[in-house]
Order: sequence, then C-alpha cells, then structure tokens
Amino acid sequence: MKVNLSKIFELTFVLIFCVTEIDCTLTPRNIESHNYPVQKHLVHTSDGYLLTIFRIPPHTQSHEHSNKTNKVVLLQHGFTLSSDVWLLRGPESDLPYLLADEGYDVWLGNNRGNPYSRRHITLDPQADKQYFWNFTWHEMGYYDLPSMIDYILADTGQESLHYVGYSQGGLVALVLLTTRPEYGAKFKTLQFTAPTVYMKHIQVPIISNWRYTLGGYLGRIFDWWGYAETLTFGRSNIYQRACKALCGDGAYFRPLYLKVYGMLAGRVNVGENYQRILPDMCATLPLGASNKQLLHYIQLHAFDGFNHFDYGSPEKNLRQYGHTTPPSYNLSAVNNCITLYYSETDNMSAAEDVRQLGKELHCAELYLLPHKAWNHGDFVWSRHVRQSLHDPIIKKINVWEADRIGGCT
Repeated sequence: MKVNLSKIFELTFVLIFCVTEIDCTLTPRNIESHNYPVQKHLVHTSDGYLLTIFRIPPHTQSHEHSNKTNKVVLLQHGFTLSSDVWLLRGPESDLPYLLADEGYDVWLGNNRGNPYSRRHITLDPQADKQYFWNFTWHEMGYYDLPSMIDYILADTGQESLHYVGYSQGGLVALVLLTTRPEYGAKFKTLQFTAPTVYMKHIQVPIISNWRYTLGGYLGRIFDWWGYAETLTFGRSNIYQRACKALCGDGAYFRPLYLKVYGMLAGRVNVGENYQRILPDMCATLPLGASNKQLLHYIQLHAFDGFNHFDYGSPEKNLRQYGHTTPPSYNLSAVNNCITLYYSETDNMSAAEDVRQLGKELHCAELYLLPHKAWNHGDFVWSRHVRQSLHDPIIKKINVWEADRIGGCT
C-alpha cells in the first residue's frame, strides 16, 4: 500500500495543535471596546489575494460619509503577525489610538496569509495550498503594499500618506521602493521600527547556529513537499489556553515563558514583565506564514545580503531571474528619507544590521532607543513605548504636516 507521507504529516499537525476557526474580529473588537470608530475594507491585489484592512477615521468624521483628510497614516505589521499587534495596551500607549487622537486618518494593513487576509479570488489555502502559499515577503512588497496604498489614497482622495512599518513592515516597503520606484512619491514620511532587512547578526537560536545547513535542508523539503502554511500554532485551542494559564499575572510558569521569549526576541527588562498584556502577546503570534516566506528570511541571514529568493540551484534561478544567482534589491534607487528606530539588545533586528541599512540608504536617520534592555517585541508592547517610540514617531509626522516639506532632520 502506498503511504502519502505529506497527508500523514498534515493530519498529525492538526491533531496535535487542534487548529480552531480563525478569529478575524480581534482588531475591530479592541478598537470598538475603547469607543473608537472602526471600518473594515477589502483590498484586491493584482494577483488575486483578498486583504482585509482596518481604518480608524478621525473622531470628527462619520462612519459612512467621512470628509476627506490629508492626514493619512498606514501602519504595517511584522512577520507572522497581524493588525492585532498594534492594539494590546490601549489608548494611552498604542500608536493607532494616539494618531487618531492627533486627528490622523489611521489605516491598519494586513498582508496575505495572516488570519485577516487568508483568501484569494480563485485559490483555496487548503485545497490549493501549493499555489496559494507560493509567496514570500517579496510578493507582500510588490503586490500587497501597493494595492493597500492605492486603495487608501483612492478612498481618501489623497496623493500620498505617512507610513510606519514594524519589523517586516519596513522590509516590504523597501521591496516596493526598489522594485516599483514610482511609489516613492506616494509616501510623505517613512518610519521603520526594528526593521528586519539585513540579518547577518540575528541572535535567534538554531537559525544563528545552523543557518547554512538549515536553509539548504528546508529548501530541499519544500521542493519535495511543496509550499504550505507554517507557524500557525498561535491559532490553536491548546496554545491559546496555555497562554492564558501560563502567562497570566502571577502564573507559576510566567518567568519561564519570559525566559524563552527573551532568548528569541532579546533581553527583557527586569521592570517590564508586561503586566496584564503577556497572555495577549503570547496569543498574538505566530498567526501563520508561508514556509517559502520563512525560508527567504533564513536566506537573508545565511547569505548576508538583501536579495530576491534563492531557488536553490543555478538552473532554477536562471529560469526565474535570467541569472544563476538571485539579484539584489537596489537600495541606492530609494530616494525617500527613512527614519530607522533600533535597539542594541534586539535579537531579531540587530543594531549592526540596522546601521548597515542606514549606510546603504540614500537618506536615513538612525534613532537608537535609550534603554539597556529593549527587545524586538518592545517596539510595540513595552510599557515605555509611548514616551520612547510612539511620541517621536508622531512628532516626526506632525513636523512634516506643519512644514509641508519632506526630508531628513
């Protein structure tokens, strides 16, 4: 009898993690619970993906018939995350609320493959997984981001907007600016927090120690098994319950979780402890990605560059790119000025890599966070995030709006 190993692996995964129906209501529920207006919009990409994005219109505008505003801001999440990531601490700290309070028209993006954007006009993520999940963060920058930008500008009647990208959110913006440079004129300001572009100095266990072997091994597995969804346990029953039980304030295993989290994201400040929000932090990631997307990140680390996806052989790369090696993204073609926020203790967006990115860009302002322990998640979740990061981001946008000129300051 012929055994279908891929089906056995898939069934085992489902049985172990007990994946639930995807909850696509957390972002609007959180916004509405704080008495802010929220709208849901559906964006169609040119290659058929359906992206759900959310809007917090200025308080002075009605839900259906808003007046046009020229103060538009788009926030873009990171790898395996969603728009939920911006909304865990509440109106006193979270960037979307703070921007809305300043009178900005705030939009929260969602890339293909996360729970809010897990649809396609013809492909099913399960039945057609080999085709649906055949993407990396390149497609997010080339298709998703411009589609969201064009939709938002058309809906608001504007020609340009402000952009804040967290982690992968900065990466996809650079993919867009290097592959479709005409979109540079559609940004007023660009601000990247903990950008994951150059990845040579990442300190995540396993990836750091086995980067060459792991990349080649995963590449061969995906060639055999095909492209599929990965890192989905953030949506499982067991995982969700474990987050509440193990990470709640006073929970016995809370210090252990923080230790593991610190190994991945970077040092946790002893005074941080993420009071009240740690179960939500735990449950908010990972929410799913393409295994090809993960492999592309590993390639950034293994080959120490900012390159297109490597298909693993000169012949395959030649068919895809016309060259035996994947081309580099040409950062010298980016004319926009970009602010880069980084930390010396971020394991995933290492300070050396961010400084290299700053040198490669035509116009960059580097902003070092003034904390001895500020990890990758602190860029959205720290109890100090408003004063240390969000206020400077808003100030930069406010200055641009007041002066009506772009440029580095």
